[in-house]
Amino acid sequence: MREAKPLAAAETFRLPAMTLPLWLQLVALGVPVAVSIFSAVWATRSARRAQAAEHEAQRLRALEDRIAQKKYELYQPFLQGLGDMLTPSRRDAAATRLEDVMADFQTFVSVWGSDEVVEAFWRYRLAASANPPSHVIIRLMADFLVAVRKDVAWPNTKITGLQTVGMRINDIPEHPELEEAMTKPLPELFAEHDWTPPFKV
Repeated sequence: MREAKPLAAAETFRLPAMTLPLWLQLVALGVPVAVSIFSAVWATRSARRAQAAEHEAQRLRALEDRIAQKKYELYQPFLQGLGDMLTPSRRDAAATRLEDVMADFQTFVSVWGSDEVVEAFWRYRLAASANPPSHVIIRLMADFLVAVRKDVAWPNTKITGLQTVGMRINDIPEHPELEEAMTKPLPELFAEHDWTPPFKV
């Protein structure tokens, strides 16, 4: 048997060369490129979506501002007229212009007013023509004012009709029946005064 010769210093041990198939090389080169392109496209689309969302938010804010302005223009003259009618020193002057103010309000409230405002005003107007007891018409007016308050700025308001109307009545502590009229269910209030409303409750 021949003895194995040691490798010369200049000689090295080499593995046989391996060549990857061309398609695999292309895949290896193409994957990072595809990832980069996908990331760029995704980032561009995300930026566009964010920009579109911001434009939509701005459009909605502008629309809300316009609606708020329209509601102010709608409610302010009518509420001023009602307030003047409840103020003795202004009552006579208010009575002369209230009819025109009421006509304008009726024209536009069905467009700009909330459902609750339209319903409350409709009840108030129908009742006013049906010889209502004083506690009934005051209650319906108070319900209308609360509905306006919700529509304009305070949808979750805890204020009741007692606060909206009671602040104009100096001796309200002496009239507990008025406080009851502001808080009890409408059917009970109507039955208590033996008054039949010209609308369904």
